[in-house]
Amino acid sequence: MVVKVEEKKSVQCTLVGDAMIGKSTMAQSFMDEQHPHGYVATVFDSYAGAHELAGDKFGITIMDSAGQHDYENMRAGTYKESEVLVLCYSCVDRDSFDSIQDFWVPEMKHYMRKRKPVILVATQTDLRENSKKASDACVSYDEGVALAHQIGAESFLECTSMDSKTVTDVFETVITSALRYRKKKGNIVQRIFGK
Repeated sequence: MVVKVEEKKSVQCTLVGDAMIGKSTMAQSFMDEQHPHGYVATVFDSYAGAHELAGDKFGITIMDSAGQHDYENMRAGTYKESEVLVLCYSCVDRDSFDSIQDFWVPEMKHYMRKRKPVILVATQTDLRENSKKASDACVSYDEGVALAHQIGAESFLECTSMDSKTVTDVFETVITSALRYRKKKGNIVQRIFGK
């Protein structure tokens, strides 16, 4: 079923982060409103659908980029095309958390000419709650908040694809961030050109 949405009510975002941390599952869960099973490595996927927020229907395109570090060239274009970047790490994978600052933020800055909204998202929170791993292997909520502040993220959220509300919260934040970004951009143009 094709849903017609005004172009100004269409939002495009890119999911960025290490492989095997739940990015694809989060996108599929949001689009299908169900929890997908099994892992399939992503090179590049795109999901499109519609979501109603505050009485308005928004089209949303989610670009799911490869999490392997050597696919940088494939991700380059998505940084430029997207209005909002969703940086993801798994809260039960400290390496993916460390990669945000060590790899993903520098790569994004390299390819973006202008600042865009960034949302930091901790995935797989259900695994942290059920984890038998040592507590230092899991990333706490407070550590996520601190990282979001450190990298200048507009928002920080935690989610699990097992809870559709937390996933919906992520993509509603994407929509509101895109709308704020457009308004801010419009205000700058208005100040410059006096229109």
